[in-house]
Amino acid sequence: MKNIKVSVVVPVYNVEPYLDRTMESLLKQTLKEIEIIMVDDESPDNCPAICDQYANKYSNIKVIHKKNAGLGMACNSGIEVATGEYIAFCDSDDYVDSNMYETMYNTAAQYDADAVFSGIKTINQNGKVCPMNSYHCFQIIKNKNDISNFAMDMIASKPSDSIERHIAMSAKIVLYRKEIIDKNNLRFVSERQLISEDLIWNLDILCHSSCIITLPHIFYYYYSNTNSLSKQIRTDKFKFFKSIREALLEQTERNHFPQEIKLRIDKMFIGYSRSYIGKITNSTLPYKQKKQIISDICNDQIWEKIWQTYPIFKMPKKHLLIIIFMKYKLFFFISLIYKLKK
Repeated sequence: MKNIKVSVVVPVYNVEPYLDRTMESLLKQTLKEIEIIMVDDESPDNCPAICDQYANKYSNIKVIHKKNAGLGMACNSGIEVATGEYIAFCDSDDYVDSNMYETMYNTAAQYDADAVFSGIKTINQNGKVCPMNSYHCFQIIKNKNDISNFAMDMIASKPSDSIERHIAMSAKIVLYRKEIIDKNNLRFVSERQLISEDLIWNLDILCHSSCIITLPHIFYYYYSNTNSLSKQIRTDKFKFFKSIREALLEQTERNHFPQEIKLRIDKMFIGYSRSYIGKITNSTLPYKQKKQIISDICNDQIWEKIWQTYPIFKMPKKHLLIIIFMKYKLFFFISLIYKLKK
């Protein structure tokens, strides 16, 4: 195919029950000048063979087979071979509306946009669909300060806001100009080193964008499998929260974001930590282990830096109470408040 308008990169790993649904939604796109790049990340199931079957049947499908390195690296492999004017990403257990990429591409082409952002829904294993995040209106954002504010709202909201963030950080609901990616050699970081790799990616994109657009449409269905292994509790996540905080501080300083962004980064870090403590508290882990994990978090030296600069008394009351309990290491009350919220 010539004159590809959109390349869709699909990282594939251990999704055999869902892959056909994903591919069907991509093959039904109303945009015809589209290529689909399936990146088999050394999937242990029958996905590699399924990928090859699709490539043999459809001329607009490419397949890459690679050694397992994770989602971010699979996306990078897709970027390397993409030939579209714009590029998008779709997880291989999710699916999209048939008009997603035509609508987003036509918008990007009409306004010469570097990125077009849309909304996202969740769908669970029972087929229940729920809105997750969306934009209230169509908006063209060109001013650098406005793009910086958009980026800050993607990291986290202001300290006094009860909503954690106003803009979804997912890279799966955005259409990106390929020239921006190539010109600046932009690539995903590995989620094995830094969580929220989509956020790092989007900030890199925004730093090099002169026009972005928000659409008040939701095309993307994120599959939320509550039985998935990825949903089970991990006991080592706090160190990743510290790493992403440090990486974001370095990234935003390097790109000369406003000073306010430090508060947004700390709000994100606090929110991640607070949510994680709640999951630990309500998990099936032994009581002694729960207490040890939460005590280690609360005693970490990173909090001394945050208490010095973060305006905790501007926080919403429901968040402030937990932070105070954390500050004074009141494990019993931390446990109690999460049990009551359950």
